[in-house]
Amino acid sequence: MFHVDSDLRQGLIFGVSSGVITTSGVLAGLVQTSVSPIILIVTVVSLAISDGVAESYGLFISKKVEKPKDNGGGPVKSFLGLLFTKMIVVLSFLIPLLFSRKLGYYKNMSWPILWGLLILTLIDYYASRLRKEKLLPYLIKHYILLGITLGLNVFFGRMINKL
Repeated sequence: MFHVDSDLRQGLIFGVSSGVITTSGVLAGLVQTSVSPIILIVTVVSLAISDGVAESYGLFISKKVEKPKDNGGGPVKSFLGLLFTKMIVVLSFLIPLLFSRKLGYYKNMSWPILWGLLILTLIDYYASRLRKEKLLPYLIKHYILLGITLGLNVFFGRMINKL
């Protein structure tokens, strides 16, 4: 992955980061309510499709207007990289349901947090190596962003559940 086209790489990195933070946040809020495995599955699949398509097309259009006279394939590469990566990352949060329909790993947030941290750590390691920079600043920013996202979604999920 170190020698990937820059446009494709942009979509891949964007998709991984966005997929982890968005899905972890949605799950954090969702599991504060009475949720069944089927609702969790439908929510995550809907997120993979809707957010994947929306963000991919948004990046595509953004890249098109960034260089209006460029008719190269960069925007398409970014679109495809983001779409497929985002969908795979988002759907990967359903892995525990392949083995059990119990939602304990979701309710206590252990799976979304640990899985999210692992994926973010790997992508930050890649980015820091690519740019020949220290890993820690990447990790700190991503971990803080994930923590804030989780905290806000848990808070609002609990508040809304009390209504």
